[in-house]
Amino acid sequence: MMGRIWKTLGSIHLTMVIIAMMAADLIRGYFMLRDHAHVFHPLNDLGFVKWAATWGRESLNVTAWLFILVGLLALLSLNTFVCTTDRVVALWHHRHRFPSLWRFILRLGPHIMHYSMLIMFLGYLFSYVFGTSYPTQILLPGRTVTVAATRIGLERLDIKYHPKDADSRMAKRAKDVQALLRFTNDDNTEPIVLGMNRPALFGGLSVHLMDFSPKKQSSGMNRREYISVIVKQDPGTGFYFCGMFLFTIGLLLYVQDKRVPAGHRKKTSHPGSAGQEGF
Repeated sequence: MMGRIWKTLGSIHLTMVIIAMMAADLIRGYFMLRDHAHVFHPLNDLGFVKWAATWGRESLNVTAWLFILVGLLALLSLNTFVCTTDRVVALWHHRHRFPSLWRFILRLGPHIMHYSMLIMFLGYLFSYVFGTSYPTQILLPGRTVTVAATRIGLERLDIKYHPKDADSRMAKRAKDVQALLRFTNDDNTEPIVLGMNRPALFGGLSVHLMDFSPKKQSSGMNRREYISVIVKQDPGTGFYFCGMFLFTIGLLLYVQDKRVPAGHRKKTSHPGSAGQEGF
């Protein structure tokens, strides 16, 4: 019985069905997000669990697609784990057919990448289920705010603007921003740079830049500088970094394996590696 369930979970046909269902579900989700954006905006502040128990439950006709998507992603992750494990077991059983241990390790590259993706998915799950989002914070130069026993201060704000002779719509408007934050708790103090696509990580907290001022360069009276940030306590960060590290290792092994001459690779091919590297 367990063997039959395992075989079903690892089926390529199940993979195709899941992907087709996800595509249909995401199409519905696109229209729900477009027409009912206000229902999903609180996700950033509440986190998934609190949002699901309030907005999500009260508007199921609008939010059902998201719950279905989470379930499909979980099923796809399980399907990928079973498929990858089957290939790794097949590789292990045929390890004697490889001319060296290094050739065997190289062939593990794609499977390490798949396992690393699952680790990153697990990180996202931990972030959504166990993560905590704090109310939006406004940081002024020289001022500090306290979030989760950590003081966060804005030490410097560097805004780069388009030159005045640029396109009229963009002239003197901000094109990049970086903020130097100082994090302080009972054990440590550390300056960290925050950017538009560069969150600041400290002591289990992640700080994300949402807004800033001034957005336009002025030759007259300067507007007051500030940044608006979202602070999250994210338990999934370690999983992200671990997954990215393993993915890089797997990618390097995969590239090295492809550099082996085709004739030599053919001699060591077997059911666990030839024609089935999709998993």
